Amino acid sequence: MMRPRLTLIVNNGVPCGEAAQGGSQRSCSNRFEPYGLKVHAAELWSAYFHARFASPREVALFCDVSFQTALNWWGAVTAPASHIALLVLLTDPEAPAFFADAVQRAA
Repeated sequence: MMRPRLTLIVNNGVPCGEAAQGGSQRSCSNRFEPYGLKVHAAELWSAYFHARFASPREVALFCDVSFQTALNWWGAVTAPASHIALLVLLTDPEAPAFFADAVQRAA
């Protein structure tokens, strides 16, 4: 079995001199710091759940998790795993805007 490899994609269509003159940086590094995002993930998810649901019980039912897990998310004790994040992003049309706005405010 082959392991996945990191692939570097280079755009040779724009010379380095032109990119430095007027191009805007498209990196996310200026918008948020990854470690800070990890540290504040539980608070971010808690804010989302408070905005979207009326109670931890509704969170538990929607995400198909135990009430205690939903209570931990609700109280910003822990953050959901990636499959819950995908569930939320794929089923709630307002979720991407909520998280984009939250990251914008934090930047």
